[in-house]
Amino acid sequence: MKLLIAQQIQKKYKQKIIVDKVSFKVNEGECVGIIGPNGAGKSTLLKMLATVEKPSQGTLRFHELGYDGNIKKIRKKVGYIPQDIALFEELTVKQQIQSWSRLSQGKIDKRHVDDMIEILRLNEVMKKRTSDLSGGWKRKLNLCIGILHKPELCLLDEPTAGIDIAARKEIMDWLKRLQQQGMTLMFISHDWHELRALSDRLLIVDQGRLLFDGTIDEMKFMKYDDGSRDLSNIVQAGLEYEHGWGR
Repeated sequence: MKLLIAQQIQKKYKQKIIVDKVSFKVNEGECVGIIGPNGAGKSTLLKMLATVEKPSQGTLRFHELGYDGNIKKIRKKVGYIPQDIALFEELTVKQQIQSWSRLSQGKIDKRHVDDMIEILRLNEVMKKRTSDLSGGWKRKLNLCIGILHKPELCLLDEPTAGIDIAARKEIMDWLKRLQQQGMTLMFISHDWHELRALSDRLLIVDQGRLLFDGTIDEMKFMKYDDGSRDLSNIVQAGLEYEHGWGR
């Protein structure tokens, strides 16, 4: 069943087009990876899906709900985790989770929260002030807070950016667990290992346009002559990762 439908969505800042008439559909329980060069419009696309930014034109639908006029309802069903960490530095981890739970758009399932705390090992640092945490712990706490309300759709902007290998593995295991539980995921990444491990499908974006929508296996048939040099390097790197081509 279709969970999310984007039709010809565009985002303009003044006269500059950031996202250019992008259309795609996402099925329930699917995991979609989003990749492209820096400045391609990936984060802006995710912000529109999360209701943080409003499209300049085009339509977005979540199940049968159009985004226009239904923002509050949609926010209860969507979790958004930006790349920038947004935490109250003076609070302990426990206080942080309690505070964000009270501010949450949706109903909090204690079992779901306890499960996340255990998988991400946050129980080991519950009494620590957030300001005293390493970057990896802050990243894991930020991810936990983003889906306290157990959304149907989770949107993640580079969820493993700037962390060590151990924390990265824990986050990957956590995302796989969410996927197995039926949560629909969309995430931005520049890491082919992450994309292969999690993605059912890829969206490749460049210069605001959607140039590819398909599986990683289908990517070898992609034509990207109208993309940038950065995009061709990304696709080539993916092919080399998959098949050892171009070596």
